[in-house]
Amino acid sequence: MTKQRLGLLGGCVLLAVAGWAQTPAKKSGGSTSGPVMPGSEQWMDIPAAAMAGTPSVEMGGTLKIAVLQGDPMTAGRSYTLRLSCTDGTKIAPHWHSTTENVTVIKGTFLLGMDAKWNDAAMKEIPVGGFASAPPQMRHYAQCKGDGVVQVNGIGPFLVNFVGPDDQGAAKKTN
Repeated sequence: MTKQRLGLLGGCVLLAVAGWAQTPAKKSGGSTSGPVMPGSEQWMDIPAAAMAGTPSVEMGGTLKIAVLQGDPMTAGRSYTLRLSCTDGTKIAPHWHSTTENVTVIKGTFLLGMDAKWNDAAMKEIPVGGFASAPPQMRHYAQCKGDGVVQVNGIGPFLVNFVGPDDQGAAKKTN
């Protein structure tokens, strides 16, 4: 690439960044566009509409959610959210209709892949670690230490709790 082309490319990138930085953040469904600074998240209880079924294990702690971007409840829309949990909090076996991507921001996240809770089968995911669960993959989790995980995907973000006898893919309902 010639110096002239590199200069032109660099100038375009600088203009785009400068324009984005001067654009005020817009509120959209509780989330913002643009940067979200650490500690500025708006934490709330997980809405009942985001959960279906009955958890098979007691939570034993506190779980909060903060929507950073997008609309997690609208099908086909991208979202980024964070879950905050206290030490020992359990997320019972469940599945999602879309791929769930999780990055550990704080603490250690224990993750198991099955419809039945099994402490021995859980893997530790440290800060910076990443996990992905494809649609309908049965999984469960626990926070080791107070933690924060970032979840992103395509909506809807719906937690479908399962019982220990549910081993297969979810049955379609029309």
